[in-house]
Amino acid sequence: MSYSPEQHAILLSLGIEQLPAVLCSPQDDEVELELAQTFTDTPPIRRMPVPGKRCPDCLNRGQVVWVIPGKKCQKCGREVN
Repeated sequence: MSYSPEQHAILLSLGIEQLPAVLCSPQDDEVELELAQTFTDTPPIRRMPVPGKRCPDCLNRGQVVWVIPGKKCQKCGREVN
């Protein structure tokens, strides 16, 4: 971003500095591509299952809503144990 000399002087007097421009190099693109390929080749690893139960009231209405046991369903408000 460019400033007039007056604006630049005001910013300097306030102690505000302009950050240098962020430049991307072709090497950055290669690294990004390698990372993307690394993560798409392997499925995600899940070490612990996510706890959850289906809300029985919503299930009776044909909806599948997952609720953490002991919490209330966000759709109907029923506590699911």
